[in-house]
Amino acid sequence: MSGAGKLEGQVALVAGGAGGVGRRVAAALAGEGASVTLLGRSEAGLREAQAALAAAQPSGVFETIACDLRDYAACRAAAETLEARFGRLDVVVNCANTPVAGVGGAFEGVDPAAFTPFLEASLTTLFNLCHAALPAMKRGGGGAVLAFASDSGRFAAPNQTMIGPTRAAIMMFCRSLALEVAGAGVRVNCISTSFVRGTPVFDQVMAGPIASRAQTAVRRAGLGLPDADDLARLALFLAGPDAAHLTGQVISVNGGVSA
Repeated sequence: MSGAGKLEGQVALVAGGAGGVGRRVAAALAGEGASVTLLGRSEAGLREAQAALAAAQPSGVFETIACDLRDYAACRAAAETLEARFGRLDVVVNCANTPVAGVGGAFEGVDPAAFTPFLEASLTTLFNLCHAALPAMKRGGGGAVLAFASDSGRFAAPNQTMIGPTRAAIMMFCRSLALEVAGAGVRVNCISTSFVRGTPVFDQVMAGPIASRAQTAVRRAGLGLPDADDLARLALFLAGPDAAHLTGQVISVNGGVSA
């Protein structure tokens, strides 16, 4: 966020860019000179985020595309629109987090009707985004793909039987894809979190049935729980030239909750 221009002339796509983490990631990338397009389902939410970002960074370039990541054709159209508009696509960040009701708690209590929608929201969205964006990134000579997961994919826990495997799948997808596309100059990394304070999701958790788990994490985090800016700074590093030889990694940012 120093404004040193490490991403000057580059084009970034931030899926979930209207959310708490996505908005800070977008600000960080723009602060280093990238033209940033926010991707999300809600046109109103995107417009609000765009206006707020532009007001805070008048010199930044912020655009929006309304897109449901579960729709592959829409993802491909978004990537093609960006390439046509800017001539390139360098950075793709997936911060999107589409909630699906009823997937928490004991597995036997989960309604099977939620299985497919949850897998689509957790994995298909990432697959669609990457598959749609990679051709443009390769034509431009490379770039950086960043995905967000959670530490539930690293550590087994009761009542996480639906959530944990999908987060582990995101991690392995990033690691495997990184090896496939390294020769084209594309780097793929994953940021894993526990609880992220100061976000709407964290506020919902603290007011919900697993508030005690979040409170335990607060006590265990010797460095304090990270906030969205902590994640944005890491995303900026991973997207930039200082991480030119870093790919296929899963980096956990949890303040010391686990190791």
